[in-house]
Amino acid sequence: MKKRSSKGNVTQEAKNKYGFKKGEAKGKYPVFDVKSALSAIKLRHHSDAVSPKKVLDKVALSPVGSNYKVKEALKKARAVDKKK
Repeated sequence: MKKRSSKGNVTQEAKNKYGFKKGEAKGKYPVFDVKSALSAIKLRHHSDAVSPKKVLDKVALSPVGSNYKVKEALKKARAVDKKK
């Protein structure tokens, strides 16, 4: 299964496998590499179907959640969300 197209976009197969599984958010925020994890963190407020906290929790629990770049981005994102 290809996770990204030749242009670098996430494929529909990857969205179905790595994104949220239920409801309106099905297929949103797929997390399978560092680039997709950072993208999910950046775009966490762009959906009404999923709370930003759930997106951050999904990224933290993913296999790339232990990457140092992802950890730092999660820390900053949680600090920003806490202020809101």
